[in-house]
Amino acid sequence: KQWYQRRVRGDRSSNPFVLVSMMNIQHSNNSITLLTFLLFATVLCRVCFSYNIEPNSLTVSGLSAGAFAAVQFHVAFSSSVSGAGILAGGPYWCANANLDIALTACMTKPDLIIIDELIEATTYAADTLSIDSPSHLYNSKVWIYSGLNDTIVYPGVVFKLEEYYEHYVDNNNIATVFNHSGEHAFPTLNYGNSPCSFLGPNYINICGYDGAGALLTHLYGKLLPPTTTIPDNLKTISQSQFIPLPYTPTTASLDKTGYLYVPTGCAKNSSQCKVHVAFHGCLQSVTVVGTDYVLNTGYNPWAEANNIIIVYPQVEANELNPNACFDWWGYTGEDYATQFGAQMATIKAIVDSLSS
Repeated sequence: KQWYQRRVRGDRSSNPFVLVSMMNIQHSNNSITLLTFLLFATVLCRVCFSYNIEPNSLTVSGLSAGAFAAVQFHVAFSSSVSGAGILAGGPYWCANANLDIALTACMTKPDLIIIDELIEATTYAADTLSIDSPSHLYNSKVWIYSGLNDTIVYPGVVFKLEEYYEHYVDNNNIATVFNHSGEHAFPTLNYGNSPCSFLGPNYINICGYDGAGALLTHLYGKLLPPTTTIPDNLKTISQSQFIPLPYTPTTASLDKTGYLYVPTGCAKNSSQCKVHVAFHGCLQSVTVVGTDYVLNTGYNPWAEANNIIIVYPQVEANELNPNACFDWWGYTGEDYATQFGAQMATIKAIVDSLSS
């Protein structure tokens, strides 16, 4: 609780957002605040990516470490996020900022996960204004997947996630897929490793099952069938411009570049567009597998047909995170699962910039 208490006490000396406003840059006898400089830089970037975004359309999804990150983002920003699609992930705050717990309880020993404790932690985080009130979760749509043969994140861990969400979300809005004979991988119709029970890079498997389509359909309702994607609609975005001080791309373990798939209708601003954030798993970042996750998990054909902008944030490995996983155990700091976490804050800023 100590790190939450530091936020509540308003310790301005340790608050990076306050520190920014206290710093000055001297240039040509003029003093301008670094905050003003950064805001100006942000505005420039946001002008490059400004779209007609449908209100209340933000959803998230992810596989494995990306699934844990998607849950964190959903819970932390529940007033803004209307749904989550989770493949092989566990409940919020599962790791308790502890790598040993992450590697045991949250992967292979689900009996050690005590949901009441995680609900208490969620309540505390909300009471201390580190996350949105979990009451916002009630009307969310939640889609949860676990392969029967998953040997990395056991199905029992994912059952605990369902139990966690059932405490907050209208149970009629929760869909589960627990009868699919997959391994620890993103299931697709026809791209990736075969058979579906294969375990290994790039953790995308041919399963005759469209995971991306299934989750997007549950989150948004009836959609038009997927269509052919346009290569030029895949855009890059500078993640580093959105990383909050005092973090750097290295300390936040974020690549300097992320990706957007922007459907033709959205690029022309001729249609209102939804926004979906797709978090990759460990060993699935662009620096590891190229654009496999970005191009071949099946999101983009659905996005093109239904005017859904897909945001693909990218992690880069560092000494504390050698497998380029999103932070779901605290390697960037104890506030990793809150609105103040380096990666959470960066991705939220990217999403917000799309409609600025």
